[in-house]
Amino acid sequence: MDNKEKFRGLCLEVLPLINGIAETVKRNGYETMASLTTKGDDYFSFSIHGSDWKMGKVNGGPVNMRYEYEEEIQLQDQRQEKMAYNKAFENLVEISLVYVGMLEEHRRLNNVDRITWEQLFVQWANDFEAVQASIDWSQEEYLEEIGKFARNKILEYVGLEG
Repeated sequence: MDNKEKFRGLCLEVLPLINGIAETVKRNGYETMASLTTKGDDYFSFSIHGSDWKMGKVNGGPVNMRYEYEEEIQLQDQRQEKMAYNKAFENLVEISLVYVGMLEEHRRLNNVDRITWEQLFVQWANDFEAVQASIDWSQEEYLEEIGKFARNKILEYVGLEG
């Protein structure tokens, strides 16, 4: 509980600063995401999504603006992975739909970051397929079972009962 209160205090202190940054970004004509990463006095990085300009400070050095040029290159024999439609992918889609349907009822789900949810959904999609692969489902039973499975996993992860 000490960590919770410590973090709450930090949140209350930085929220006005975050709001100030968000207002400044918007006032300067940017209607997109801004990112700020810090580590003590030695490092920070600030960027606006979709802009090639960044601001940063590394190893206690001066604050710099920099322009980042980016160009994708590919070797002739390099192939990009393509997503394939299969049962695990179908499970992933169904789990995602269950999650979206639960958001309004269970606000606590918003407390978990998107990347964590993505990783969990992939894991659960594979888990469900591994356990259920040998069962011959009708489409209705399958959707009902993956729905129950997803709902239970999601609620269990955030510490709620189904």
